[in-house]
Amino acid sequence: MPSKKFIHLLYAPTNFCNMGCKYCYLGTGTDQKNKASQTVSTLEHAVQQFLNEDIIPFNLSFHGGEPTSIPPQQLAELFEFSKNYYAEFGAQIKQAGYPLNPIHIKTNLFNFDRIYALCDDYQVSISGSVDLPLFLHEKYRTDKRGRSTLAQIRKNLKLLADYPHHKKISCVVTQEHLNHLDEFIADIKHIHYDIGLDMSKFNIMFSFDSDKNSEKFAQENEQSSMLTQEQQLYFYQRLSSEFTGTELEQGLKEHWFKEFTPEFCCSAVNCGDKFFLLQSNGDVYSCPRGQSSRQFFYGNLYKQPITDIIANGWQVIESIENRLQADQECFSCSYLPYCNQGCVFVRQQTGLTKSYTCLLQKALYKDNPERYPAYDETYIKQYAANYKYKNSIQSFKENQIETVKPRYITPELYADSNALTSLIAADEVLQTIYSDTLFSLQVDGVDYALTSPVLHNSNDLALLNKHASVILKVREDIFNLHSKDPVNNCIHLMLLRNTMVTYGDEGREKQEHIVDYSLYKNSFELLSENKDGWYLFDLRPFLQQHQALFLPDVRNNLYFTTKTLREYHYSKQKKNAFYHIQAINLPFPYLEFYWAE
Repeated sequence: MPSKKFIHLLYAPTNFCNMGCKYCYLGTGTDQKNKASQTVSTLEHAVQQFLNEDIIPFNLSFHGGEPTSIPPQQLAELFEFSKNYYAEFGAQIKQAGYPLNPIHIKTNLFNFDRIYALCDDYQVSISGSVDLPLFLHEKYRTDKRGRSTLAQIRKNLKLLADYPHHKKISCVVTQEHLNHLDEFIADIKHIHYDIGLDMSKFNIMFSFDSDKNSEKFAQENEQSSMLTQEQQLYFYQRLSSEFTGTELEQGLKEHWFKEFTPEFCCSAVNCGDKFFLLQSNGDVYSCPRGQSSRQFFYGNLYKQPITDIIANGWQVIESIENRLQADQECFSCSYLPYCNQGCVFVRQQTGLTKSYTCLLQKALYKDNPERYPAYDETYIKQYAANYKYKNSIQSFKENQIETVKPRYITPELYADSNALTSLIAADEVLQTIYSDTLFSLQVDGVDYALTSPVLHNSNDLALLNKHASVILKVREDIFNLHSKDPVNNCIHLMLLRNTMVTYGDEGREKQEHIVDYSLYKNSFELLSENKDGWYLFDLRPFLQQHQALFLPDVRNNLYFTTKTLREYHYSKQKKNAFYHIQAINLPFPYLEFYWAE
């Protein structure tokens, strides 16, 4: 059987929008209504075509235009289709390592009061677009006839605050919005504290100049033009200063500027490999932005095989990337693997040679060094070369390109200095991760040594049951090992079962993960006995709680580590390819056992 491909699918049931926002990158693209007869059938047809080719959308989201401008009955049919789709394919999506998201809709909130009950019935996740400060919403987010929508939006913001399912709002920042930063901050607080809508999930976006917008608004958009990078950085720093230390600080750090982090499509090496936008006439484009330009058109599913359209996606993006000029500074930047020069559509529209939010992104990375550590010069040199081969071939100097690429594994892998034992010997934290002196298990009075399966080809095998005494022994200094914040460190257990499943894009068949269990320092100490430099923690309740998951004659594996050591392992994998290749499986001390009734 061919391995499955998972994609992110956005569906625009209509390109029409009931608003006429002055900075909209779609311009006149939101003026014309689609054929209503195709609204539901196109999505049904598309998803079936995907499934026939083992292509599984792991996320279905409704975008536009304005998706709520279609008749409510059609919207209900789309929600029902999505509900049934997730019910049927949710297990495969989760098994592949993707989160199972709720039905999601991006809306300008103008019609939210009319569809509230429908969204509630299907527990739809709502992402609403507004302008902050709100008095600029009245100026920029008008209806098609230029009339204010603010009163309706205020009413629906209050309604959204009481909506019992996932919800958030987003806004676009332009030159004029920046000129009213005090009011912008005040309205964040007003919406959060007075209206009662949780602003911790707030999303901020920045306008950018686009061809379609210029065609429609011409000279009207001078004040709504895009910010300079220095202005974006000032905006971020001002919000950080204002909200650090408040209950919205975590939202500021995790969500407000999330669009400019590697988690989003705009930072992908090639977004055309996984992200697709489908219109109701069958046209497939790169994304909501790209649907305004025929250059970002991948094909029509009523006219071409879906496999050709999917294959065309990455080729279109790669072709556009290679026509754009690139800033040479990017290829020596220690953060290149995080941004990959940013959104190709924005660079194509604006003529910029790097991400239009470059300075902002660097600030975000530097403010979160544990999550986004800078890469070293050697890694960046190799990464940049590989990146340029695909996306910026013209950036190579003459005679730099090899016409025949090697088709064998690099001989560096076999160098003694890159052997796993050498990598561990050179890294104090890795020595701790692989240590066999941190944990042990005592089963009915018998001690079991816990060692790393990566370094040892033999191990103990235990037979457990609900009556067995199982005591985890943990070294007393465990929470302080390589941790700057011991109280935020925890013991982490991972329970796996030898029922094989396929995980991730690589399609590897691996043991099935059953349970992850974490207990933080203070809690672990409270529930443990401290004796002779060891914590003694009773594992029997944990095992009994999950005994229904233990199958007859099937082996189970129980791994032990700490939050800090686990994070370091994955960070090391990310930074060091030689370590990643040789430590591709879980390296932590473990016990293998059978469960008997």
